[in-house]
Amino acid sequence: MAESKYFLRQIAFFILLLSISSPSFAHNTSTTTTTPPSGCCACPSGSPPLPSSSSPPSGSPPLLSDSPPPSSSSPPSGSSPPSGSLPPSSSPPPSDSPPLPPSSPPPSGSPPVPSGSSPPSGSPPLPSSSSPPSGSPPLLSSSPPPSDSLAPPSGSLPPSGSPAPPSGSLPPLGSPPPSGSSPPSSSQIDFQNCFSRIFAFGDSYTDTGNAQLMGGLESFIFQQISHFTSSQLPGYRLCNGRLVIDFLCDALSIPTLRPYADSSAEFSKGVNFAIAGSTALSQDFYSQFNKRDSLMWKGNPESCDTQINWFQKFIAERGCKGMHEEACRGEMANSLFWIGEMGGNDYARLYSSHVVHKLVIQQAVGHVHKLLRIILDKGARFIVVQGLPPAGCQPLHLSFCSLKDRDQYGCSNIANSLIMAHNELLQLKVEELRRKYSNAMIIYADYWKAYQTILTNYRSYQFEQPFAVCCGAGGGQFNFDLHSLCGSAGTSTCKDANKYINWDGIHLTEAMHKHVSDLFFHKDHCRPSFAELIMKKKQMMMGSSP
Repeated sequence: MAESKYFLRQIAFFILLLSISSPSFAHNTSTTTTTPPSGCCACPSGSPPLPSSSSPPSGSPPLLSDSPPPSSSSPPSGSSPPSGSLPPSSSPPPSDSPPLPPSSPPPSGSPPVPSGSSPPSGSPPLPSSSSPPSGSPPLLSSSPPPSDSLAPPSGSLPPSGSPAPPSGSLPPLGSPPPSGSSPPSSSQIDFQNCFSRIFAFGDSYTDTGNAQLMGGLESFIFQQISHFTSSQLPGYRLCNGRLVIDFLCDALSIPTLRPYADSSAEFSKGVNFAIAGSTALSQDFYSQFNKRDSLMWKGNPESCDTQINWFQKFIAERGCKGMHEEACRGEMANSLFWIGEMGGNDYARLYSSHVVHKLVIQQAVGHVHKLLRIILDKGARFIVVQGLPPAGCQPLHLSFCSLKDRDQYGCSNIANSLIMAHNELLQLKVEELRRKYSNAMIIYADYWKAYQTILTNYRSYQFEQPFAVCCGAGGGQFNFDLHSLCGSAGTSTCKDANKYINWDGIHLTEAMHKHVSDLFFHKDHCRPSFAELIMKKKQMMMGSSP
């Protein structure tokens, strides 16, 4: 009997331990979001759920909606995110007030950092690791940053009780490169005559005229295009000059890509299907949630589906017309496919809405994955997939985000957390495709890492303004006015755009695109490297690769 009582006590004690350690689960509920100022998204005053992983991602400055958030937070009928998807954001309502300036001006040459305060607890800075994630997609959580997060800028104190910054952390913004190193410079890799054609997809970071030819831009943008372009280029760009895709064409000795919407263009060397303002999600999605006019774009945005349809129509009517299937596949195998930024416009349009972020991330990456499968099935063997840049480091977000949302580099944690999650999931999908299409070479262009590299050492790249815009109005810290965008009345341009990272608060300068291109093509900011892709293509041309 004594043994029985003892045994029962042991069982009771074990059950008590289980009940204490067992986690409790609660359903996510949508939060009411304060309507941001017309045409912009006001950042929530509190810190959002942040990705638990710090692997860096990398696409387009956010385009924010003029429309108030929809009254319903339900996802589109019949759709649901797959198992293991990112949990929805449960951020508090955004503040309608623009951020207050720091109590004291930052040191000369330094970016804006909240004066007298340390970075928000639990908000990771730009990650220093560039390795692709492993396992399941990253979860948005409120956990503190990993132990290898970057050290705060010199002169600032870390949060109370935080560990000392690890060795190898990136230096503060504007600091010179480490002793013995120098700013990246072009190497002597011969890329010429490797590819017969280039097919490009993406948004305004890649578009060379489709949006303008389709009538998708507001009229004041024509002033920017006609008067502020530094290079004599065919087509139309939301920049003061060349884009990454233009530098790619130069490196490969291929003529500048003409936009698909240009009916008079000759496409023997490739086509640009990218559309400025386009989204990864469909037009039906935005119609359902009433997310339409935004900044410099008119009407419902064009989507990734439009670009897919254009590509398929081009192949059928021009690119492979009269060819047998195998001959067409051979043409695709000799072409380079550049998948520019896709998804940045989705997060910007829905940033302050009730639409759960996990749904947007899953579907945005899903549409890019769909595009990749289609071109691979057509015979593509050489593909570059570009990630998104840290949109939270650009004036469009910074102008309306509170200091509480800033990391130690002056960037918005909330905006960047979405970009990080997108890039991590995108890299997982790219890895899946590599395994399935083993004969193809798919490389990931890490725009996050490239932007981070330049931003943290911007003076080494001859930039003087890491955040202020070259073409804008309003002066102040960012020279950015949401209601007076570049090209509209009252705006002006800086004397030397080469000293600026940001062109108009939404897009980058030609100088920034040039440095990013150099990091993509000649440094370690693509995985595998761009040089490896070129070498594999040359081996195939010599017949040494199947």
